[in-house]
Amino acid sequence: MSDFLDVASDLLRSNAVPEKRTEFEKVFAAIGALQSVHSKAQLDLNNIESIFTVLELGRIIQRVPGLSFDEIPKAIVALKELIVKTLEVTMTFPTEGPYICVPPPYEDFGNLLTYLYKEAFPNQTAAVISFNYDVAADMAIYRAGLGPDYIIEKSSGHHITVPLLKLHGSLNWATETISRKIRPLHLASYFQHYTFRGIGEKRSATHVPIGSQLVEYFQSHASTAVDAEPVIVPPSWNKADYHTALSDVWAAAAKHLSEAEHIFIIGYSLPETDSFFRHLYALGSVGTVPLRRIAIFNPDDSGVIDSRFQTLLGPGASARYEYHTKTFAQAIAHIKTLFPKRI
Repeated sequence: MSDFLDVASDLLRSNAVPEKRTEFEKVFAAIGALQSVHSKAQLDLNNIESIFTVLELGRIIQRVPGLSFDEIPKAIVALKELIVKTLEVTMTFPTEGPYICVPPPYEDFGNLLTYLYKEAFPNQTAAVISFNYDVAADMAIYRAGLGPDYIIEKSSGHHITVPLLKLHGSLNWATETISRKIRPLHLASYFQHYTFRGIGEKRSATHVPIGSQLVEYFQSHASTAVDAEPVIVPPSWNKADYHTALSDVWAAAAKHLSEAEHIFIIGYSLPETDSFFRHLYALGSVGTVPLRRIAIFNPDDSGVIDSRFQTLLGPGASARYEYHTKTFAQAIAHIKTLFPKRI
């Protein structure tokens, strides 16, 4: 979200996040302090990814202009709190009575996965690789009865589940305080303990503050102490600091890329700063299964994003490359047409 910081600033000014005002103010104070960098270097202070990257790198080198050494980790925690709260406040989920539904167009996304697994001929399998922290895709897969399988826990193997590989972490992933193990709060468990009190069949909307409820849930229902903030990893620069916790997720993503016949990339702009995905794709896309199609769906029609992806691909993949100027909803409908229905 290119305007993420603007949205967060609006929430602060409108007093929509009173319980997190201190954290929001701390983040914007850090951004203000970074203005001094402009005299000697280019830094996009309006981009949440850029700010996250600078603070994480500053933690490693023990230096961020305008912040003391002790203030750097506090600013990172505050930034994560800002991300969590902004997503929770701005993302709404439709409801029918007490039932929390899937927000559009993610309901269609869940239906697409169901179609691929159960109605397409021949039946398909799929894995979803996500760069998002929110739980919209999780909700779509959950309501479709397909999991999700986050990989970070051993699967029971009793039901069909769709791997949902969240490379940057997730609002519903907690870190155990002692073991440092990642513990996902599955939506099935969450909705057993947190419900929306609707009235009859009246349609409405609600928020799902799952990231803010991790400590309470694991303390009350799992007798486990977890960190206050969810597992949220910087979208760019060096993710090596998180490799122990997320290595299984990244390995699974590389494996699925190597085995895929069709790769669909929806809404991802391949920013120049994200060397992680470029290297993950380069290493993961080498496999024995012939690639039939790699299709990019993005509403950008300037040619910039199209050019980035064409530069990423090798000769073999370039021959199978497609670029479509379509939204997420349009991409879902298009993908369904590529797989005929069982007669």
